[in-house]
Amino acid sequence: MLTILQSYDSSYYDNSGSAAAGAIFGIGFLIFYILVYLAVCFCWYKTFQKAGRDDAWAAFIPFYNLIVLVQIIKKPTWWFILFFIPFVNLYALFIAGDKLAKGFGKGENSTIWGVIAIFTSLFVNMIVHAFGSDQFDSSAVPDETA
Repeated sequence: MLTILQSYDSSYYDNSGSAAAGAIFGIGFLIFYILVYLAVCFCWYKTFQKAGRDDAWAAFIPFYNLIVLVQIIKKPTWWFILFFIPFVNLYALFIAGDKLAKGFGKGENSTIWGVIAIFTSLFVNMIVHAFGSDQFDSSAVPDETA
C-alpha cells in the first residue's frame, strides 16, 4: 500500500490551467451580465422619465424599480410582491405590460403588449416605450390604488 502512494504522480491531475480558464470564463460572464443589467436598467430609466417620474434613477435599484413601476401603472404599492410569486408573476407582468401600453397610447393593442410582457419580462416593452416617439398619458391608465 505504501508503495502505491509513493508512486502516485500528481502532475497528471494538475488542474491549475482549467482553474484559470474557469476564472476567466466566470469574469467574462460577470462583465456580460453587468452590461446586460445596465442596458435593461437604462431602458427602464428612459421609460420612467417619459412617465414623468422625478426619481427615474430608481430604475437602477433592484426591487425599488418594481415599486416605481406599480406606482406608474396606478396599482397599490404592495402589488410589487406579485412579481416574486411563481405563476402569479405572469399575471402581474401581463397587467404591467397592458397598463404601460395604455399609458403610452397603444390602447388598441394593449393586450398584445401584455402578452409580450409575459414572454420577455417587460424588456421589449421597455425598449419600445423608452425609445419610441409616444408620450406617456397618465390619465389613460385607470387609477386602482385604492
